[in-house]
Amino acid sequence: MALRFAAAALLLAAGCSRAEFTYDKPGVTPARFDQDLAHCQREADRPSSVGLSRAQRADQEALKRCMERKGYQGKRAE
Repeated sequence: MALRFAAAALLLAAGCSRAEFTYDKPGVTPARFDQDLAHCQREADRPSSVGLSRAQRADQEALKRCMERKGYQGKRAE
């Protein structure tokens, strides 16, 4: 039981410790943003990282670089 709790706490801490960014690009449609974000999340996916979803496993710096190549401005989420 304690091992399960420790594993869950570790997963939660790993998910919370990553710096996340918000992205802005004037004139982009929501559909285009979703396509660009999905592409960059696939590119930044690190299967060996701890996380339940692709977004949680993504290398946030690689994701930011990909989005910036597509013309978005990345800012740290608060």
